[in-house]
This record gives sequence, structure tokens and C-alpha cells, in this order.
Amino acid sequence: METNAKLIALTLLTATLASPFAKAQQAADPGNPPADVAINAPRPDFPEHQQPDGPGPRHGKHRGGPGGPGNPRGPQGLQGFQGGHLQGLTSLTTVSGTVGQWIGNDDAILDGFTLNAGSGTATTVKFPPHLGQQVQKAIKTGSNVSVSGYSMNGPNGENVFRMNSLTAGKTTVFDTPPTRPATAPETPALATATGKIADYRLDRGGRVNGLVLDDKTIVSIPPHVAYQLTDLAKKGSTITVQGYPKSLREGQVQLEKMNILRASVLTINGQQYLVR
Repeated sequence: METNAKLIALTLLTATLASPFAKAQQAADPGNPPADVAINAPRPDFPEHQQPDGPGPRHGKHRGGPGGPGNPRGPQGLQGFQGGHLQGLTSLTTVSGTVGQWIGNDDAILDGFTLNAGSGTATTVKFPPHLGQQVQKAIKTGSNVSVSGYSMNGPNGENVFRMNSLTAGKTTVFDTPPTRPATAPETPALATATGKIADYRLDRGGRVNGLVLDDKTIVSIPPHVAYQLTDLAKKGSTITVQGYPKSLREGQVQLEKMNILRASVLTINGQQYLVR
């Protein structure tokens, strides 16, 4: 009786020790997956379209024929990013009318004009600043012009017409990228200006982006620096500026002669501040 009890206890102990080993063998055997795990199931940190055995790209290779998923020459490959938004095909329209007034950016560099189409409202036509010389040579105030392009929202939400091409008489100006200069531009010499702050310059969004000195010099500063200068550089206070003069790039036109310094060091009440 005692012998049978010992045999039964030994059998139970052997079965208990052998059970984890059997489960470990079953989990390690790729040919016998556990019943509660789905084969090729998507992992939470590995999206289904990127599964090694799925339809998506693997190890940098693209699958599918032309126009298929993951193929750079398919429909997705024709799209690009512009202004942070995914862009595809853009419909072009044409507007015609007479040229009104020239429009410049914050540095008075020509980058647009108003177009009077006879409807009582003027359309703002915009183009890249490097096309300024070409556009100014092709048209003048009162010229009849036809502009191909598309409507878009400007930096402040205003509606503008982005030029793709402009035709006046027998002259056509296309929106072409700027040409790379044959020689690298020279580094401008460091300049110094001292004066009293006559006013603040605001960007189109109403943020301060510069200081106007009493000699008409404009000190260009980033908006986050202007915010820090609220109490330090009040109107009427004297300031010394070290910076680099802004020079025109090839093709640009400045509508108004302006002395613009991009500030690098400001001296206020005897204290120097590095601008960055």
C-alpha cells in the first residue's frame, strides 16, 4: 500500500516537471504554433501594409507594377509637398485685365501686382521675387495682360492668384526656377548703425519683425527676438546695431530704396545682445 502511494506520488511529480518543458518545445517549434496565435497576424507596432509577407514595400524594395502601391512612378509618385500640404494636379485658369499697382514684400522687393479685370474688384497676382526684373520689363501700369495660374491663400489667409505664366503682347514670362549664379556671391561686410528707434516694422500678420531708426535704416530681427525687446527697446531709445546689409539677388527689383540690416548684435543701454 505504501509502495503504491510512493509510485503514484513519483508519477505526479514527473508529469509536473515535464509539462513546462513540453510547452517550451511547442512554442519553439515553428511548425506547430500555439492555437491561440494567428499566423501572419498584424502586429500593433508593425502596420499591416508593411508586413514582411504583405503587399507593401520590404527592405526598401517596391512591389507591384507601374502605378501600383509603393511604386514611386504611380499616382502617389506624381504628388509632392508644397507648403506642408500634399499636392497633386492643380487646375490652371486664366485671368485678364489691366495692370494696377506694383506690390512688394516686407523688404519692398517686387513680388506681385494688382490686376483690374473690370469687375470692380482687383485681383492680387503673385510671383517669385527672382522674376521681378522680367515682369517689370514685360508690363507697366495700365498694360493689358493675361495671366495663367491658380488661386491660393496667402500667409494671412488672403486670396491671391499665383502666376504660372504671364502674357503681354508678344512677350510671355514663365514661372521658372532661379538660376544658380556662376560664381558664389561675396559675403557682405559687417556694418554698424546707431540711432533712435522711430517705429516698429510689422509683417503682414501684424507681428514686429524689424525696428525703424530715425535715419530710415530698417533693422531686421526675428519675431521671437522682437518679443524679447518689448521692454528693452522702446520707441525713442538709442540702439547700436551690428549686422549685414541685405543685398538683392539676381532678378530681384526693390521698389523703394531701403537700407536694411539683418541684426547680429544689438547694444542697448550699454549691454550687448547676440541675435539668433
